[in-house]
Amino acid sequence: MKINQNYTLKSPAFGAKFLHSESLKQIADYAVEHNKFAKLNQARKNIDSACLLTRLRVDTGINENGFPFITFTRFEPKKNINIAMSMDDYIQTKTTVFESGKKENLFKFAIEKIIKLSNNAPKNNMYKNVVINKK
Repeated sequence: MKINQNYTLKSPAFGAKFLHSESLKQIADYAVEHNKFAKLNQARKNIDSACLLTRLRVDTGINENGFPFITFTRFEPKKNINIAMSMDDYIQTKTTVFESGKKENLFKFAIEKIIKLSNNAPKNNMYKNVVINKK
C-alpha cells in the first residue's frame, strides 16, 4: 500500500512575518512608487529570518501634533497551538510605538523605521525591543 504524502497546509493570509494591514499595503505602494521596494523587501527578509513564530502587524498614523508614528504589534502563537493556521491561534503580546520628532512624510518615516528594524537583525536594540523582549 502506497500512501500519498503530498499535501498542503493552508497558510494564513499574510506573508512571512508581517500580518496584512492597510498601513503595510500603503507603505509597500509608496516604496514601489519611489523605487525603494528592493530595500523594503530586503528589510522584510532580514526581519523574517530570526524569530520564526512571531508575527508583526504594522500600523501608521499622524498624532495630534502632526508628527507621523509607526506601531509594531507583536503576535505569538497560543501555548497549546503547534501550527498556527489562523489569527485565532495567535495572541497579542506587545505593542511598540515609534514617533517622529518632526513633521515629515508618513510613509517615508515608516520605511526608514522598518529598514532600521532590519539592520543587523536580531542583534540591534530596536529589533530586540520590538520582537524579542517580553516587556
